[in-house]
Amino acid sequence: MKVTSLILISVAVIATVNACSDAHATAGAGSVCFCNAGYYGTSTDSVAGGACQQCPTGTNSVLATTVGTLVTSCTCNDANSALNSGNTACQCKANYYGTPNPTAGGTTGCTQCPTGSSAAAGSTAVASCACNDTNSALNSGNTACQCKANFYGTPNPTAGGATGCTGCPTGSAAAAGSTAVSSCACSDTNSALNSGNTACQCKANFYGTPNPTAGGATGCTGCPTGTTSTAGTTAIASCMCPDTNASLSSASTPVCQCNANFYGTPTTTGASGCTACSSGQTAPAGSTTNVCKAASTSSTYILPIVSLLFSLVMLI
Repeated sequence: MKVTSLILISVAVIATVNACSDAHATAGAGSVCFCNAGYYGTSTDSVAGGACQQCPTGTNSVLATTVGTLVTSCTCNDANSALNSGNTACQCKANYYGTPNPTAGGTTGCTQCPTGSSAAAGSTAVASCACNDTNSALNSGNTACQCKANFYGTPNPTAGGATGCTGCPTGSAAAAGSTAVSSCACSDTNSALNSGNTACQCKANFYGTPNPTAGGATGCTGCPTGTTSTAGTTAIASCMCPDTNASLSSASTPVCQCNANFYGTPTTTGASGCTACSSGQTAPAGSTTNVCKAASTSSTYILPIVSLLFSLVMLI
């Protein structure tokens, strides 16, 4: 009987201490029933029809000290996560990705996006992290931002800032991740960037206008055999013969020939193979033998005679 009495007394004491009909509430100051840790809401003891509801999975709350706590009092156990907009589950915060760890004190399941990139709250994969510089994208390892293909430089990590990735000059291309303009290769294989790295030009010993389309026919034609040109040459006339006394012919297939008033066979190296006509003699361009002739002097005599006759006619 004594044992039974003690048990009944103990139960009565406990009931007095926690005189709340809501199993998830505890009597606090003034015997008001507050929701326990891990719960939120208003105890039915305080408001008819009320109830202390369990926090969403992966969240927790402290013992309430006020009536009517909100679900927002439940905080996610993973510090890099927060409740979604519907307050129904935890999701990784903005600029993080992954799946929140529901265990308090555990390792986070939300990984921060690579430097210079950002993601919306709730992102689950690194692919959702977009680089802030619009001319850049994550590298193949998804570890850092790099300039996109056909751009070069260092991406600007600041959202809304000026891009740090510059487009390659027209007609050139570069692989993703290029940091210098020298990585931009002209699409026309017979061309290269000029000294200012601003445009493609035909290489030395070629002439024309580079084709900007990758895989297309070259717009740079090789100079005729035995001739040379500087980079950037646009016309065949700029292809120079190595023999300083020779130049290209106007034939459909131009070749080096001796200049006018010279004769012989142009050389490719060494002394000139074109010999100058004697003083007062001329020869047409392309002469291979000595066909030099004295310059015509008929005009020297005819013009004065014509002038004299004209004067006599005027006197008559």
